[in-house]
Amino acid sequence: MKNYPNIDKSAFRKGEYIGYCEGRVYHIRKSNSSFGNWFAFNRDNYNDQVFAFGLESMSQKLQAKATA
Repeated sequence: MKNYPNIDKSAFRKGEYIGYCEGRVYHIRKSNSSFGNWFAFNRDNYNDQVFAFGLESMSQKLQAKATA
């Protein structure tokens, strides 16, 4: 896995990643959705969701969310 500034591999769940944005924690999992291959949801608010087609794209979307 490449090094992304706001995504780490989960130490507790195989195949899952953890994303960080503005002090919030996002669980990142594989998805079969037409919105993207990766699905991230806020740990505290499931309705706060992000879809992306790659982890690099997910990292960029989380970064953009922090600056918006």
